[in-house]
Amino acid sequence: MATLEYDVNALKRDLTNLFRLPIGDRLALNQFYGEAQTVMRRVRDAKLEVPPIVTEWLAQADLRAKDPLLATTQNAALVAWLQSV
Repeated sequence: MATLEYDVNALKRDLTNLFRLPIGDRLALNQFYGEAQTVMRRVRDAKLEVPPIVTEWLAQADLRAKDPLLATTQNAALVAWLQSV
């Protein structure tokens, strides 16, 4: 049986899916963080090197929900990284 390898393309897909999730209320944030933990586990297991913006973006959804400037800044930085890989 073939094993599925988690690579940068899979990470990009997962981050893009997370980007589409709402984060406006507690239930939505809980769902986001549950998915984010799964992504980070996959990154760790695959020993992928990711830039700090990825881990910050995954960890700070609650801050982005409260601060539109932070949301704009982090989202732009994440999109720039996604487009560069």
